Amino acid sequence: MSGVVHVIGAGLAGLAAATRLASQGQRVIVHEAARMAGGRCRSYYDQQIGLTIDNGNHLLLACNHAAIAYLARIGARDALAGPQECAFDFVDLAHSERWTLRPNAGRIPWWIFVASRRVPGTIAADYLGGVSLLTARAEATVAGALKARGALWERMW
Repeated sequence: MSGVVHVIGAGLAGLAAATRLASQGQRVIVHEAARMAGGRCRSYYDQQIGLTIDNGNHLLLACNHAAIAYLARIGARDALAGPQECAFDFVDLAHSERWTLRPNAGRIPWWIFVASRRVPGTIAADYLGGVSLLTARAEATVAGALKARGALWERMW
């Protein structure tokens, strides 16, 4: 190949694209408007809650094969560490509540039948609507594929 590929944005997707192209012998220039690379994957201080927020951790799950390949390409795969249990902590400022969503391992979501493992104010049937995401059109939004109302929508989606 000849010429230069210009990648707009040094977020994770832009960096992944740039490193993949470069590994294939392509000349690449990355353009980024912010002072640092990383896009939304960065930490920042939130004055409302008085804590530093790690904004990027929600983007990387074990099933994200493209992200895992990117980490391997830049030599960082072995530095990746994760929790022993799948758990997602939530802070709901509107209701002054904290909870942890704890899905189980495996394909059958048994966890939706255990109130302490789900979003407060939800019932198991609320989660069954998520099946519609499996058959949604490529251009559909999450709001369009799910019922955009109720405790599950307001507190999780």
